[in-house]
Amino acid sequence: MMEHRKLNNKVLPVNKSVGVSTYDCIRKFKRVARIRKVGHSGSLDPIARGLILLLTGEATKLSNYLMDLSKRYVADIIMGEATDTQDTSGRVLKTGPWGHISEDQVREVLPRFVGSRMQTPPMFSALKHHGTPLYTLARRGQEIDRRPRKVETYELELVAFDPPVFRISVFCSRGLYVRMLAEEIGEALHVPTHLYGLVRTNIGHFDLETAVSDDEFGSLLAEEEPGYTLSEAVRHLPEVPLSLDQAKRLETGIAPKLTTYSGVSLPPQGSVVRMVDPGGKLGAIGEVGAAGYIKIRRVFRDIGVSGG
Repeated sequence: MMEHRKLNNKVLPVNKSVGVSTYDCIRKFKRVARIRKVGHSGSLDPIARGLILLLTGEATKLSNYLMDLSKRYVADIIMGEATDTQDTSGRVLKTGPWGHISEDQVREVLPRFVGSRMQTPPMFSALKHHGTPLYTLARRGQEIDRRPRKVETYELELVAFDPPVFRISVFCSRGLYVRMLAEEIGEALHVPTHLYGLVRTNIGHFDLETAVSDDEFGSLLAEEEPGYTLSEAVRHLPEVPLSLDQAKRLETGIAPKLTTYSGVSLPPQGSVVRMVDPGGKLGAIGEVGAAGYIKIRRVFRDIGVSGG
């Protein structure tokens, strides 16, 4: 069966259901789209629902650039129990009273977790130790030392308090584990807690409202232009417009040398930029080097130069 070409070389926002893994979504999408090369830009736990990004064809090369985008979540935290997974899927390790905790007390501890700090990843995570996912080792009863990682929380607000559950909104960087945050908030309150529910609402400029449900992939076939083109998907990167000649040379691996573009100076040395051909298609992602040279990081092929 032939693939549906209009779904290839795209970034597709998907609303993942509770109880479904990111890889379940990929398998289901492949059956509908008939596209062999499908990836993602960051998984979401089966117990959570909300936004994930599926990448097809050449868009799979964008994974790292999209993973770096900020995230927004709405999280429900329940007081009274701590689990080994920091969420509802785990085994209860500790119980404790929670009735004395007030809404004001929760509000008072949240600012402690805003800004830059170090967070230790959970054992039940997809991070790997010598090639084996930590969650596999955790299920075997093994505990591995994990190196704390720098994370950034830009905003953290209490949006509802209905004990023993309270709801928070989280705006954060890549790498923050909301499950760990739920446990950390409990520790600050001196009450055992775990993550009771989680919704990811935004990944950078992508939002849940524009996402297709994971049980309605067929609806994409009825859309004239489903999903995001490569250039649209990385619109957070500064754009470097290329001439038709530069775009064609880029396809053979020849990087452009630019000092200005569109009358505007290039971004500072070290900046990551997207190089776009005259028709608006993404030709490459590169890094601004010395003297206007751009070091190519990724070239996007099999899409064809447009424009001119």
